[in-house]
Amino acid sequence: MPEQGFATVVAVDGPAAAGKTTTCLALARSFDLRYLESGRTYRIIAFEALQREIPVDNTGKITGLCDELITESRSESLLTSERYAPEKLRAAPVNVAVSTVAKIAEVRQRVTSLIRLWAGAQTRCVIEGRDIGTAIFPAATVKFYLTARPEIRAMRRVRQERAASYENVLNDVIRRDAADMSRTVSPLVAAEDAIRIDTSELSLVEVLSRMSSACRNRGLEINR
Repeated sequence: MPEQGFATVVAVDGPAAAGKTTTCLALARSFDLRYLESGRTYRIIAFEALQREIPVDNTGKITGLCDELITESRSESLLTSERYAPEKLRAAPVNVAVSTVAKIAEVRQRVTSLIRLWAGAQTRCVIEGRDIGTAIFPAATVKFYLTARPEIRAMRRVRQERAASYENVLNDVIRRDAADMSRTVSPLVAAEDAIRIDTSELSLVEVLSRMSSACRNRGLEINR
């Protein structure tokens, strides 16, 4: 059943570098879905906090910053703002700070509201994150949980970013997993009805084939 109030929501959750973005973009092309990376908003908030020297563990100040950024970007939506270069949002300091920002309940509530508003304006969409199928759209049309061994994910991230050492990236992946899975509000966990796919030994074509088949089984048609 589609999420109430939305025609089609495909939810894709999972830890960092499990293949969410690549497969979501491919799914979006195949099924004519609008795509949203929900975690980017938390990165924007973390980036701005670092730029303004606001302690990321100060709940009140970070929540206030979130409200300010939402107000400033209302015309384009903070979710889809193009003012931030990807390399800045993926910088090492942001990678560390974003976990702290993302566990603030008040911030998650605001970002969740933004995501639901965005999805409400779409006919068909695919949204990636860490709590899309559990907290934000528990009745999504189809849910996926992508994962892979930490060592595999770290190697992928090294190839993507071509900067940090493998050891540092692996440590960061493990740290981020622990932070996301242990937070009190909307922890990273697979929804009970999510289709789990371990991408460690699978090619993009193989992962996309499994996801596409599941989408078709739920009534989505390939874009031709």
